[in-house]
Amino acid sequence: MILPLNLEADSYDIVVERGSLNKIATYLNLDRKVLILTDNGVPEEYAKCVLEASKDGYIYKIEQGEASKCFDNYKSILSFMVEKSFTRTDCLVAVGGGVCGDLGGFVASSYMRGID
Repeated sequence: MILPLNLEADSYDIVVERGSLNKIATYLNLDRKVLILTDNGVPEEYAKCVLEASKDGYIYKIEQGEASKCFDNYKSILSFMVEKSFTRTDCLVAVGGGVCGDLGGFVASSYMRGID
């Protein structure tokens, strides 16, 4: 099931479907450099599934829990992206719960003034 979310400034789809992670390349453009942000509470095969679908992917793992939403992790992820020469055309995919999504969204919105 695809649920369209129509917002004033931006719109996007929410995909609710068993096995959708195995078809991630049909939903996201992974034909570029991809940082896969996950935590140690998420089964490794989920991040690896995204990695295998990516043209040039990197997995970055943090500790699970609210304490991981901190400046040190934010700075480390940005530094990693600089080391790997991420550009504005590349993207970040958060694989996990709220902490990965929150931190990943903040990193993506601020790296080079915003990436996908």
